Amino acid sequence: MDKQKKVLKTADNSSIYYEVSGKGFPLFLLHGNGGSGTYFEKQVPEFSRYFTVFTVDSRGHARSTNHSNSLTFEQMADDLYWIMKQEHVRQANILGFSDGANLAMVFEKKYPQMVRRLVLNAGNTVVQGVRFPIRMLTAIEAILLQLFALFIKKAKKQLLTVHLMTHDIGVSKTDLQRFSAKTLVIVGKYDIIKQSHSIYLAKEIPHASFILVPKQGHSFAKKDPETFNREILTFLQEK
Repeated sequence: MDKQKKVLKTADNSSIYYEVSGKGFPLFLLHGNGGSGTYFEKQVPEFSRYFTVFTVDSRGHARSTNHSNSLTFEQMADDLYWIMKQEHVRQANILGFSDGANLAMVFEKKYPQMVRRLVLNAGNTVVQGVRFPIRMLTAIEAILLQLFALFIKKAKKQLLTVHLMTHDIGVSKTDLQRFSAKTLVIVGKYDIIKQSHSIYLAKEIPHASFILVPKQGHSFAKKDPETFNREILTFLQEK
């Protein structure tokens, strides 16, 4: 499978790394917090048979840099917008996992005309949408990184990434109700996202469907790619 490795240079001189493979209507795959485009290694070969697949390393993650003093979903949504401009993509399907799903929701809010179909795998608009033990672990990690960041440069960078999980993403109930893209909310039964929150997203977004996958947790795209890929392709290819 041919894969093109590309970079977007942003206005603040950050470099956003992404890869392109396949042919067909554009499909963007957005990874979770602290991850990279390689999260979708079991999806790209299959999806590339039907779509032009873009896997993006989000700003400040993996092979992408961040020369800004902040890191927000708004910035990352703008990066995505400029990648589309660079690639002459007017509209695309977007699949986001975890923080990638959160980024997808922020992008849909900012640039609704550029999204045809939206797949949200384990996203949350508010911190309270995450199960309590995970919220506590994230809070402890943020406190420790704040201390380390005083004398370790790498910890300062990591703190910006972790802070994405300690704040609501800025997409309200009213915003969800304005989404125009046909949407699939898909989540494992044992995900770290509360089931009630995933149902809330599916309920508030117009033209949304909901799939709860038994026996699976947060990283079910990796653990059961056959089921994940089948459900996604069924949704994206339906008339």
